[in-house]
Order: sequence, then C-alpha cells, then structure tokens
Amino acid sequence: MIKETPKKVKKKKTVFQILMEYVRTIAISFAVALVFTILLSMHARSEMIKNLYINPQERQRMDEKVAKQIVMQSDLTKNLRNKKYAICLQVGNLYATANDFENAEFAYRLAIEKVKPGVYTPYLKLIEVLLEQEKFDEAKTYIRSIRDVQNVKLIKFKTRAYIILGDKYYSLGKFLSAAKSYEKSKFYYDKFSKKDSKIDESIIVRITNAYIETANIMVQNGYNSDAVRFLEKAAKYSPDNFEIKYKLAIIYSDLDPIKSVEYFEPLLKKMPQHIDYGVYGKALMKAANIADLEGKPTQAKYYRYKIHSIDIFVGQKVVYKNDIEVILDSFIVKKLWFKYKLRAQYKFRNVSNNDINHLSADFVLSQRGRVLETVSKTIVNNKSPLYSNGGETQDILVVFGKNIFTKKELEQYIIDIYLYKDEQYKTLVATMRVPLKSFYSSK
Repeated sequence: MIKETPKKVKKKKTVFQILMEYVRTIAISFAVALVFTILLSMHARSEMIKNLYINPQERQRMDEKVAKQIVMQSDLTKNLRNKKYAICLQVGNLYATANDFENAEFAYRLAIEKVKPGVYTPYLKLIEVLLEQEKFDEAKTYIRSIRDVQNVKLIKFKTRAYIILGDKYYSLGKFLSAAKSYEKSKFYYDKFSKKDSKIDESIIVRITNAYIETANIMVQNGYNSDAVRFLEKAAKYSPDNFEIKYKLAIIYSDLDPIKSVEYFEPLLKKMPQHIDYGVYGKALMKAANIADLEGKPTQAKYYRYKIHSIDIFVGQKVVYKNDIEVILDSFIVKKLWFKYKLRAQYKFRNVSNNDINHLSADFVLSQRGRVLETVSKTIVNNKSPLYSNGGETQDILVVFGKNIFTKKELEQYIIDIYLYKDEQYKTLVATMRVPLKSFYSSK
C-alpha cells in the first residue's frame, strides 16, 4: 500500500514578518533611487562645471552663431520703422552680435529717433557699429552733436563713447589718436563729483599705454626726442610707472647720459632683474667722461665706482630671464576618484657665462589672473652649483594640492615660474599653460 506524502502546510506569516518584508522592499527601492539620484547629480554637476569654464570668447562665438541663424531666417528690418524703441534696439543688438553692422546701424538709427530724452544707450550702440565699419568721422560727429550740459547721464555717455573710440584706434595701431580720445574721456569723467577709483585707473592706464606705444613707434623710426616727449606725457598720468622711467633711461643714454643715470639709479632698487646693465654701464662710463671734461673728478670717480659695485650686486642678487632655460620633463594629471592632481617635473639649464651657487623658484598656479597656489623649491645650493654654459639641475618635482574636477577646467590654468637668488628680486622666467596632450587618468 502506497503511503501518500503529506502536503506541507505553509505557515501563515506573522504581521511582523510581513512588515519586515515591506520595510526591506522599501529600503532596496530607496537605495536604488539614491544611487540613481547620486549618479544624475554627479553628471549634472560635471555639466555645470563645464559651463562655468566656458571662456568669454567661446560664449561670444556661441551667441554669434545663434544670432546668425536667426537673422538668416527672416529680414528683421522689414516694417521696423513702425516698431517701438525697445524692438528697434533689440533688433540692432541681434544684428550687431551676428556681425551684420550695416543692418545694426539702420536699427540703432531708428531706435535713436524713438528714444526718450536723456537715454543714451542707442547712441553708444550706434557709435560701436560705426567704429566696427571704421566710420570714425561719423562716430566723432555723433559724440560731438549731443550738446554738453551738466547732466550725469550725458557725462557718462561721453566718457564711455570716447573710451570706445580710443579702444578702436588702439586696436588699429593708431596710438596717438587713441591717447587723445582717452584724454577726452578723462576730461568728461573728471566732471563727476563722485568717482570710482577703478574706472579712473582704467582710463589712466589706457592713456599711459597709448602714449608708451606712440613713443615706441617714434624710437623705431629714429625720432628719440619725440619719444621722450610722449613718454613724459605718459609719466604725468603714471608717475610711478617704472616701465616709462626705464624707457627714458634707455633713450637718454645717448641723448643725455647723466640724466640717463638719474633714471637708472632708482630702478636698480625696484626692478634690478629687468635692467640692461650693458646700457646702464655705458651710460655711467659716458657720465664719468663728461664729469672729467667738466672738471668734476669726484663725480667721475663716483660713476666709475658705481660700475664696479653694480657688477657685484648683479652677481649676488639678480637672475636674468635669458640666463636660465626652463625644460618641462613631464606633466602628469592623475585622476583619483572624481578629482585630478597636478604634477610637473622640470629641469633648469644655465645658459649664462657665470656659475650660479644659489637659486630658488616659485611655481605659481593661477586661473584667469587669480593666484590659486604657490609651491616654492630650492633649485641650486653651494653643494651642487649650476655651472655656466649648459649646466643642468636634477629633476625638480612640483606637486600642486589644487583639486581639479574636469579636463575642461585645466585649459584655464597657467603656471608661472619665478627664479631668484634673493627673495626680494624675483624674475618671471616662464609662463606655461597646462599641456593637455600629457593628460591621462589612472586610479
């Protein structure tokens, strides 16, 4: 007789077991959702960081591309005369972004016809597109056509308009015209009772640079006296500018050696690493000879002693940019989890005629002009001098602590290398962008 296998009776789950299964299901779902959310947020963060590091040029190219697509689809100038001021202005902006300056000019002229008194935005826009078409006379006529009154908005308009005009002249290499436009801008800006130091400084820098560039052209064409005149104009605006004083010292080394020495002497304390001591030495020798001829032996002796003391000072304190060659052995960016670390390995070669017994370096990591980190290293000491005419250092490894999150971000970074014998006199010998071709990831 066959015995039947008794059927297993499923035990009824307790309320506690059902509750625990329910909690477990929720926990698993929550964990999956959390992981998915983290992955999405990491991707979104990565995209956000990438967008943050789009430089202005890239953004401008993107805007230009979109604007060109819009204006190619339809003629926005059609019936524009019947449109309101705001529409005329926006149409002008769109055409200007698309580099269609002729249609932009048309739209801005219509905007000017419709604008309320005391609003100068379309005037500035029109001046900009006129200058893009190099219609300088028309632009200047528009600026002058608005009568001068003690009106804050008008003063602001003329200040800005002459800056725009000067910038265009400067970009075309017409530096003297640029300087005169900037001076007119300053004339109007000085009418403000309350001034912004940054704007004031910006205008002064523009005037100074324009006169310096004008002087450079004069020197290239052999008009040294005219160069001195323009440099002295620049010096009135920037009396502490050592570049101007140095240029005057160089030019006066032929025109007036004694005056050249007077310009060189304060520069020796402020920027000895940038001075051409060959020119300075010749100026001192000429000044000594002049003093002898004028019957001033004490003065002549002082100038000759100065030549000797400068040679000692330079040997002990000064590093010249052209004396040291910087060699980048390797640049490695290692990825550790979600961050990149920067490592650079350098060598330094002495291409001067003198041995160097002590030398240090600052490796400065910066982004868009802002210093992020500085790593200092001793390069040479008395135990292992850097010999002249080709002597090289051992490998110098530099590890930056800065965390980097995207490869795109690396394009914004620059490493400046300063060398010095004396910390007071640092010389910028190399500026390098991060070489992305050496980029690789490893865990």
